[in-house]
Amino acid sequence: MKVPAKQLDNLSNLVGELVVNRNSLEQGQERMRQFLDNLLHQVMLLSDAGQRMHDLYEKTLLERAIWDSRHGHRSNTSHIPDTENEGNSGKRKFDDSLDLDRVENFTPFHLLAQETIEYIVRVRESASDIEFLVDDAEQVTRQLRQVTTQLQEGFTRSRMIPFSQTVQMLPRALRDNSIEFGKEVELQVEGKETLIDKMIQDKLSDPMKHLMNNAIAHGIETPQERLSAGKSRQGRITIRAFHQGNQTVISVADDGAGIDPEKVKKKAVEKKVITQKQAQGMSNLDDVYKLLLEDGFSTNEKVDLLSGRGVGLGVVKKNLTEIRGTITIDSTIGKGTTFTIRLPLTLSISKALCCISDRSKIAFPMDGVEDMVKVGKDEVKIVEDGQNYIEWRGAKLPFRHLRELLVYNRHLRRGNVYGINAEEDMISIVVLRSASVGIFLAVQVDQVLEQQEIVIKQLEGPVPKPVGIAGATVLGDGKIVAIADILELIDLATGRIREQRIMPDIITPEPIPVPKKTELTVLIVDDSITVRELLSMTFSKAGYRVEQARDGKDAWEKLRGGLVCDLVFCDIEMPRMDGFELLSRMQKDSNLSILPVAMLTSRGAKKHMEMAFELGAKGYFTKPYIEDKLLDGAVSILEGKTVGDVVNA
Repeated sequence: MKVPAKQLDNLSNLVGELVVNRNSLEQGQERMRQFLDNLLHQVMLLSDAGQRMHDLYEKTLLERAIWDSRHGHRSNTSHIPDTENEGNSGKRKFDDSLDLDRVENFTPFHLLAQETIEYIVRVRESASDIEFLVDDAEQVTRQLRQVTTQLQEGFTRSRMIPFSQTVQMLPRALRDNSIEFGKEVELQVEGKETLIDKMIQDKLSDPMKHLMNNAIAHGIETPQERLSAGKSRQGRITIRAFHQGNQTVISVADDGAGIDPEKVKKKAVEKKVITQKQAQGMSNLDDVYKLLLEDGFSTNEKVDLLSGRGVGLGVVKKNLTEIRGTITIDSTIGKGTTFTIRLPLTLSISKALCCISDRSKIAFPMDGVEDMVKVGKDEVKIVEDGQNYIEWRGAKLPFRHLRELLVYNRHLRRGNVYGINAEEDMISIVVLRSASVGIFLAVQVDQVLEQQEIVIKQLEGPVPKPVGIAGATVLGDGKIVAIADILELIDLATGRIREQRIMPDIITPEPIPVPKKTELTVLIVDDSITVRELLSMTFSKAGYRVEQARDGKDAWEKLRGGLVCDLVFCDIEMPRMDGFELLSRMQKDSNLSILPVAMLTSRGAKKHMEMAFELGAKGYFTKPYIEDKLLDGAVSILEGKTVGDVVNA
């Protein structure tokens, strides 16, 4: 049954949207599990509080009983008149004095305690029910992932055709060209049953034909030349296709004369592709072979049907780039040349490693990720030429920060800022690899998140593609994330790409003017939720926007993660990280050192105040505070003054 390619494309887009929605469901499920874990933790704390309340009540009853027994105030049923119960349908009877004592001791506190304990039990039961439902939903989500994965794999197979259909026209073209140029060449194809995406196959036919013609024109010698070199009269071109990981690899090899690097460099200088000085300093064969892939570069002096027409292998590279493919060259003089093409299995869905860099998410395709490591800052070394490197698997690996390769011209909004949990003395590194064996690059990111399936969206329209960016994807939460072009990042780091364009959220020739801020933001840092809420109401009534942090560590993570504020009010005594340590860390950070910090504490001693100002505080206030005085102090601090209710004491 024949199906139009357009219909398959539409189905492919629908499968991609299904994957996006599945990822969104999984992220929501993960957040629900986090909320449930927090709820269960709070229920456990509530149960502990209820048990303590019950113990306290029992203790109160015991103390009451002891006090009554010592003072002779035991209750007696004979002292209780029954007239109050007259007229009722039934009289209230007490079997003994003990029952009456229990009734008299049912104080409002006891009734409230008993009611609270009952509610705690009900909340615990409700939490158990929610946990059961979440577990059931997670099971359904796992089944959905299995089904969508099988659907995706089945649909991918339905789009694929054998590699034999790509090369079925090559034998005849090979025979005709061999006869035309007096060469004897046989074609050997391996991996004919290797499946290739139909969209990729459509773009692959011309490059395969061009590479075969290139082997006939430049690689395979004439029968006389081959016999003189001790070879057989008949040359051989071997085309091999196979799957490697999540890539399709196709190699086109010949047993001809090979590529002479000196001849290539000489021709490149003549065509002004490189300078004579660059040619002399070009010792790496990979750099020389890449010259052959430049647009319009050809080593032939005369024009014939197969070569010298000014097209060169650049057209092969261009066609492969459109389908996210790469090509590398390996050659030995006198033995032959091998062209290796690497292609993705499918163009629509891929696996990627999501990371955070410069407070934004970016995705690295997994077929270009070699490793993920964490190293200490002291492990980054500098070589003689000033370049950074790290030791990795016994080799010196070039090291760059991603923000140095991708320059952003944008303004961070609160909705698209991603926080980081960076360790002070450790850095996260993603090791990228190119299609060529042995070319690696260590790229520093702020945080490595997770590996997930993404739907690749190509960048289309009049806006040029930014250097280092291959496309974009939509995550499960609806955010658009850039996909890194690993080969271009490596070329940027090694200097092969000289011109670097700026990649903004919206590309503009000039920076977007920053709108004037009308609402100031205050960060309240205190371990007491009561103090935080009171301060929040105070500043909110005065027209400020308020953010809260429960201790110094929480505040530090929020500030390092991109929280934008104008003023910080911080307590001194807090768990995990106190106010002095937070202030000290902020002063050491170039981005946070300019942020004014005021201490609000119960410590009114002069030594604490002096220490705060030595560490860089702009204000010092003691609890309990006066609202008007605190707000006036905040205004003065924002104006650049140093104030405090203890300064003039």
